Amino acid sequence: MKRRRPRIKCPECPEYCFCGSTKDLEQNHLGGNNHLPWLFYPFCKQNHAEFHVMCRRAGVDFLYTKNKSIRLMQALKAMLVGVWMVVDMLEKHLRSQSEDQS
Repeated sequence: MKRRRPRIKCPECPEYCFCGSTKDLEQNHLGGNNHLPWLFYPFCKQNHAEFHVMCRRAGVDFLYTKNKSIRLMQALKAMLVGVWMVVDMLEKHLRSQSEDQS
């Protein structure tokens, strides 16, 4: 059984997902809990699930390895998936704005 980690509350951290949702937030370890446990960002449940699907497709391995270089490479790959999600959302937003102005 997977246990829930307690939410660490920081007054400077966002209270919403990059998509703007404040519903069903989960702390997502962007680089993987086994690789960069201190790097996390709130994702809504839907985007968190999508992030893990995309990471699997990209070949990100979240399993622990003793090799620090491999851990950091896997963490970077996972972070790039997260960046891709933000860029994709920005593109969709810009396209919808452009269509609204037409």
